[in-house]
Amino acid sequence: MTQKRLLLLCLSALALCRPLPAADDVDTRIPVTTEVQDKTFVLIVSNEHYKYEQAVPFALNDGEVFKVYCEKTLGIPARNIRHLADATLNDMTHELDWLAEVVEAHEGEAEAMVYYSGHGMPSEDSKEACLLPVDGYSTSPKSGLATRELYERLGSLPSRRTMVFLDACFSGADRNGQMMAANRGVAIRAKSPSVRGSLVVFSAAQGTETAYPYQGRGHGMFTYFLLDKLNQTGGHVTLGDLSDYVVKQVRQSSILENGKSQTPVVAAAEGNTAWRGWKMSSSKAKKYETRTPSMTVHEPAAVHEPAAVHEPAAAHGGGTAATQPAAVPAVPTAQPVPYTMPTYTIEGAGTGVQGSYLVKVTMTAKKPGAVSDADLVKCAVHGVLFRGFRSAAFRQSQRPLAGSALAEQQHAGFFGTFFRQAYQQYGQAEALSREVTKTGKAYQVSAVVSVMKDQLRKDLTQQGIIKGLTNGF
Repeated sequence: MTQKRLLLLCLSALALCRPLPAADDVDTRIPVTTEVQDKTFVLIVSNEHYKYEQAVPFALNDGEVFKVYCEKTLGIPARNIRHLADATLNDMTHELDWLAEVVEAHEGEAEAMVYYSGHGMPSEDSKEACLLPVDGYSTSPKSGLATRELYERLGSLPSRRTMVFLDACFSGADRNGQMMAANRGVAIRAKSPSVRGSLVVFSAAQGTETAYPYQGRGHGMFTYFLLDKLNQTGGHVTLGDLSDYVVKQVRQSSILENGKSQTPVVAAAEGNTAWRGWKMSSSKAKKYETRTPSMTVHEPAAVHEPAAVHEPAAAHGGGTAATQPAAVPAVPTAQPVPYTMPTYTIEGAGTGVQGSYLVKVTMTAKKPGAVSDADLVKCAVHGVLFRGFRSAAFRQSQRPLAGSALAEQQHAGFFGTFFRQAYQQYGQAEALSREVTKTGKAYQVSAVVSVMKDQLRKDLTQQGIIKGLTNGF
């Protein structure tokens, strides 16, 4: 083989394997400052895996990477940052107490920042907006944290300035635009609570809009462009420029990606015109360091044989279990293997045969043929492991088999291998259950999948991945 031909083959291989540049730049090429903001205190809440609601795609990655930027790019010491992953209401209120106490102790010299990624919800009666903890119910406002109470508390802090970033919407829809409550057919326009004091609030969407994910980028769309601007400027950006950039980019990208509008909004106290000149950091980070993410997320790459569009299948009361699986891969000791997990939703689909779960998985794609049965099985196994599922129709509510939402990150190397092939032996798509529905410019592809939960639990326990399964499975 000639050197020229060998070079062309290498370049072609690199082009095929190359990840999306923008996503990798934001998540892996991190600006690092020499500045130290030791009087700035940050509370980050990223709620992805809900006990009673659908998961919020990429919320954990949102919070994780925002924390990296706070520490590396803005120069906020790690001890000044509290990050809650999959937080309950008690978790959230407890850390808000911490934030209030530490700001008050600095007697007017401190600055505060709150970031939230997860479900928002409206009250159907009062139209009051709430942030939903992972143990909350979309139909019960009392189970959430009212933004009115949050803004009142933060606005009364004796801080030099307080900034809030909310990657959530308050229309009652999830990140995929579906209504969270089964009995709610239309979006609700939640009331916008007033803002006072030195508080400035950035919200991902307005009115009845949805705060969408940015497919293939691994973030909520609002969070992605927030991080993107911090990345471009090395943190040396005013809130005014940050606001202008995020609003413009999200509006344009949401129409192109989702065919629907999403318009971020900024709220400040009446008379506070100085906020646009506030700077996230007083100096620009001039150095960059490479960060290895716990999991790399890209657009679904494989295109499979187009499947026929079937009429919606009837409710299932049983299923056929998949074949006996081979041994799962041993826990690797090398660097974690990145793997792709597309956006999906999961819900209970009735009672399966003994030792299995029946779940319905739905994925969104630009072409129905881009989603294979293997893709749906992968998402079903992933959902059973890390998200759990529920169903009002079948009165089901199952917690994640892995027990902890952090298990996926803690064993990233193992699951990087597992979700390449081994997962297929733990699930099987039910015959004739596939449904394809056109929604705008995209398609929703779903199927009922039988997941061998007993065998999956046994094998992962033997590998030391799952521990202490005495919680009702």
